[in-house]
Amino acid sequence: MTKQRSNNQRHRQHVQNIRVAAPLLDGAKTIEDIVYYTQAYLRPLGLFKMTERQARDQATTVKARLETLTAREWVTCEDGHYALTPLGREEVEKRLAQLSETGASIRGFLQPQTVSKVTTGVHWALAAIKLPAGLFSGSVGLLNDATDTLLDGLSSLLVYFGIRFEKERSVNLVLVLLMLATGVLTLYEAGRRFFVPFEPEVDWFAFLAAIISAIVCLGLWAYQRYVGLRSGIMALIIQSVDSRNHVIVGISVTAGLVASLLRFPLLDTLVGLGVALLILKSAVELAVETLRSLGEEETDLSRFQFGAGAPFHKFMQAQLRDWMLYLVETQGITTRTQLSARARQAIDFNDVPAVRAMGFAEEQPHADELITQGLTDLFKHGWLEEEETQVHITAAGKKHLDQWL
Repeated sequence: MTKQRSNNQRHRQHVQNIRVAAPLLDGAKTIEDIVYYTQAYLRPLGLFKMTERQARDQATTVKARLETLTAREWVTCEDGHYALTPLGREEVEKRLAQLSETGASIRGFLQPQTVSKVTTGVHWALAAIKLPAGLFSGSVGLLNDATDTLLDGLSSLLVYFGIRFEKERSVNLVLVLLMLATGVLTLYEAGRRFFVPFEPEVDWFAFLAAIISAIVCLGLWAYQRYVGLRSGIMALIIQSVDSRNHVIVGISVTAGLVASLLRFPLLDTLVGLGVALLILKSAVELAVETLRSLGEEETDLSRFQFGAGAPFHKFMQAQLRDWMLYLVETQGITTRTQLSARARQAIDFNDVPAVRAMGFAEEQPHADELITQGLTDLFKHGWLEEEETQVHITAAGKKHLDQWL
């Protein structure tokens, strides 16, 4: 345990060394410059300004790291400017090369065709678990879910080839039709059980299949939805809706199995009916979107955004807005143009070596929208005023800035 802690500590120190040395790849810098660039690692998280205490602690850490790096002959100092030695450059480039490989792997994992391959394998694996469990137990909900999962495995192949051969709209239509057919069949089976009662044989295998399905499909939903939104591919959005349904189904099936243990098998039949109605509802909604896209109408993907994305977007927008106010007060910014330029520079992550090495620097989080909204809010709240072309902070703005700092 002690050895593990020692290794972890050395690793953290090495990461800190790289973080301080990496900005010097672009040329010699002062301590103040290096502190600024090390703070830049927090900007992708929406943190544009540190408190005075945090800034002092950061400066102290940077100074300590620079002393260590100088002793190791990674950097040299001349006239208050620090520069990398050949050894330091080699060490930094080695670490950034590793991050570049990691970034390439992540970008590969986020490719739409990769999502389709992963989805196919996951669905067939889940079907191999849920179908026997449903047959042995006789659970209508689990059988319906297993059938839907098996069809999802086939539809994932269609998505893969549709993306590869640029036939996405045709694939969208097929996916919706398959979902509609599955909903009708499962509705029929659930309805039949009302007239032909059957009490499921509940065992640990059925419980395990339902729980595993819910957990795995939750991760699959997030994966498909993120890549679908990132790439603008509706077929992946459709599949993410189906994965979300499987999460709900897995929870419902578990409840139905518990009810069967309590000698209330009717709940399992009701769960099967609910599964069918959920599939049909999703299919109808997606059918409307698909028909719109076939009519050359652009598909609106905004309603499929992650619920957690909106709060973060608002947080980042508020932080950038207040940081822009801070610039006017402390950095001598006097015009909208200057303020917009500084804000755009802050959202440009190309000067963050780790982000740049991983290949994500170009993915700016709606930069123009954030800056425009920030300026609008500053003038709307009366924190900034403009006379002719000059902007200045108001008393209300200073009061707000004191609270933010």
